[in-house]
Order: sequence, then C-alpha cells, then structure tokens
Amino acid sequence: MGTKADGSDSYAVQVAPQSHWPEMHAIICVVSDAKKGTSSTAGMQNTVETSALLQHRIQHVVPQRMKEITKAILEKDFETFATVTMRDSNQFHAVALDTFPPIFYMNDTSRAIVQVITEYNRTCGKIKAAYTYDAGPNAVIYTLRENVKEIVSLLLHYFPLSQTYEDPSKLFEGEGTIKTGVPPGFNEGVAKVAAAGVGDGPRVLKKDEESLLNSAGLPIGVSVE
Repeated sequence: MGTKADGSDSYAVQVAPQSHWPEMHAIICVVSDAKKGTSSTAGMQNTVETSALLQHRIQHVVPQRMKEITKAILEKDFETFATVTMRDSNQFHAVALDTFPPIFYMNDTSRAIVQVITEYNRTCGKIKAAYTYDAGPNAVIYTLRENVKEIVSLLLHYFPLSQTYEDPSKLFEGEGTIKTGVPPGFNEGVAKVAAAGVGDGPRVLKKDEESLLNSAGLPIGVSVE
C-alpha cells in the first residue's frame, strides 16, 4: 500500500511465481453478468466518505492480513490462506453494508454458495475450499487440484446450470456429458462454472501486434481527433 494521494505508489507485487504452488486452483461461479446497480468506483468513493468500519479495516486489519496471507502462500499453508481469504471477503462486504446508503454486492445465490462451502469444509473436518467475492455477486473458490472435481460436482448439484456443463478442464472426461438442468421453480442460480490453475502473472508483451493498446494508450483502432 502506498501513501501518495494520487495512488501512484500503490501497486501489486507478485508474492511467488506460478511454479511455486501449481496445486492451487480457482473455481469461478458466474452468478450474474448483468451490470451492477452500483459501480465499483462510485461505491468505493461513497464507502471512503461514509464507512467508519473502512478506516478500522485500513489501519488495523489489512496490514496484518497481508502479512498472514503472504506467509501462507510462501509456506503453501492452504488452511491459513483459505481462512484469511474468507474472513477478508466477509469484512469487505461488511464494509459495503456499513456504507451509507448500504451497498449490496452479493445476492441470495452468492450467500448460498458461502453456506455450501462452509458446510463442505465442516463435513470434511478441515478447510479444503475458500470462497471470496469482490464488488459483485460472482464467487471465486480456491482449492487444491485434488479437490477441484469434488467441489465442481457439489456446485453443479446445488446450483444446476441452465445448459450442459462445458467442462473446459476435462474434469469429467470419459464419464459422458454432464447435464444439470434447472429444476422447475428454480429461478435463480449459477450461470456458468469454470475451473483453472494458477496463472503466470503479469507479462511484458514484446511484439507490437500482441498489444491491445496503441502508442497513445488507447485501444487499437481508436483514433484521437
């Protein structure tokens, strides 16, 4: 975290390379792709102005959690990583509720996913999955590679898709088509589920043709008049 008012000294730093923890996977649950009622920028501006909880979070919570989760990543301590991830997600949305007027980023399906993951961890006797949400209803669930198929199956059971699961990671290869089908009366659920491994972080593009921006920093094809 930086200290300059313009934010120029606040930027992300990669904790470890992709090769450090290849077992780490993320399962993305697209609950809604509709435009949010409150944009992230407008919401954060209002939160800064009205939420007393945000100031406590900035001063006392975030610095310690950054240390805890960095240590967990470096030591490949999944249970600590998962605990910090979920607790921080919970507090982020508590801050959204503490904003005046309150901001509701999560919906009923989002909260139901939290309950399913919480119960899954309880029945497993240890934390094997971690949910997290940013400024929206869509869930990201972190787990280790060995648990991905089990968790995807669980999600498809409780949140059936309106169409056939595409299985891009080939979790169910050789088991036939995974058809879920929304049951009668089931009006809201998960629109899409995808699982992926850890990415390789930011990269500098070497060829001009690979860039999406021109020399002026605008999308290619857009001219400045």
